[in-house]
Amino acid sequence: VLEQAACAVEQKNWSLLNQCLQQLPVKRNSAGAPGGKQPADPDIDLVLALALEILETGDFHQRWEVAKVFPRLGSIAIAPLVAILADEAEEDRELHWFAARILGDLHDPEAISALVTVLKTNKSEDLTAMAAAALASLGASSKNATAFRLAIDALTDMLNRDATRSLAVKALSHIRHSETITPLLSVIRDKEVTVRTTAIEALASFQDDRIPPVLLDALKDTAAPVRREATMGLGFRPQLQEELELVAQLTKQLWDLNLEVCNAAAIALGRMGTDAAADALFAVLRKGTAPISLQVQIVRSLGWIETPKALIYLQKAIAQQNGSQECRKDAENGRQGRGESFSQTFTALPCHHVTTSSSLSMRHDPEKIDLVCQEIIAVLGRVQKPDVVPLAAKILLDTLNCNYPTIQHPRVKQALATSLGHLKDPAAIDSLIQMLADGDEGVKWHAIAALKKFSGVAPKLEALGANKNLTPALQQGIAIALENFRF
Repeated sequence: VLEQAACAVEQKNWSLLNQCLQQLPVKRNSAGAPGGKQPADPDIDLVLALALEILETGDFHQRWEVAKVFPRLGSIAIAPLVAILADEAEEDRELHWFAARILGDLHDPEAISALVTVLKTNKSEDLTAMAAAALASLGASSKNATAFRLAIDALTDMLNRDATRSLAVKALSHIRHSETITPLLSVIRDKEVTVRTTAIEALASFQDDRIPPVLLDALKDTAAPVRREATMGLGFRPQLQEELELVAQLTKQLWDLNLEVCNAAAIALGRMGTDAAADALFAVLRKGTAPISLQVQIVRSLGWIETPKALIYLQKAIAQQNGSQECRKDAENGRQGRGESFSQTFTALPCHHVTTSSSLSMRHDPEKIDLVCQEIIAVLGRVQKPDVVPLAAKILLDTLNCNYPTIQHPRVKQALATSLGHLKDPAAIDSLIQMLADGDEGVKWHAIAALKKFSGVAPKLEALGANKNLTPALQQGIAIALENFRF
């Protein structure tokens, strides 16, 4: 194998050389053996030289592959790798990155010391960032307790210096080990926004009694990024919502002047999963002045809550988006063969009951898609709790049978058909069949796709197809559906 490797070097065939190195049975050279250092393998110096040759001259893929060889070489590889990393004259940033990464992968205290030295003495931001990332990677693996402790101590020490604090916090945030909590807590009131933000984001990932009070306090931070991270972190603690009054705390963030904080609060309230959270979310939606992106997120969050009250709020929002006009239903097309009416089964909102100044003044462009309505329809189609699936289906069917302007857009109708198909409520079959007569081909095909999710539809379509009193459009749609059902 060594002879092949030598030939590969002469030919500058780095791919072949890499394959040869992967096959060599190299013994790890380390200081861990009893009685002092192990004698080096006779071929280890040659293997190291060949590996360094590929590392310095190969392409990215070749470097990636040869990087796997270095951990087998052990501590003998540290010095040349440190030399590469410390060479500020070297303009190959990719080479520096690989050297730092390999040093971290060695899981060796000596390698960690070398990386720490680079952090403390090197003035290049790129190099120090690479060294910090390597330390973070080693700490996360925790394969060597001594090396891990050395990395934590070194990064903690860097927190005490303004020049290295931001870099150290970033590295500590990537480790995700409980040993980093104490050093991260020491910088939550740092003067730099990025430092506070990174620390809060990392701390929020831990389930530790020291963290919730810190997150609550960070909700009042003057910097929006800090408030956002604290809001997101509290959203992952629904089990504490009563103890910490989280719904009330998060509701305040929902009205923050920063849109990203508002969106984070909407997500967090959705994770609470309670009617109280739904009340807070709909209060913003009902006002009708929030940016569209926030309204869409609130709709999604109401869908996550999946309580009857949350779904009724979604129905109210559809009515509001359509100017609160009275729903005009086609009794023949909408209710035929659907059994009990919506009001007989659920107490839900009639289409004309919501009134807001913003909705009443709305003028809808038929060519423009209402993103909020489209999202509501999609969200209702994703309902999974068996006890509220019928309610979601009824709301969609009522929406379909209302003469709402926003529902007339083909893509919205397609979304309605898709959502009804996802819910698989048999009450939707007749309405989906009626959609086969729609003038838009896309709506027809979405209706067909939805109908195929139900069993026993084909015989019903065949019986309807024999009815000569149907409109030509519906007859044609049924014929297309039947043809599709045969495949």
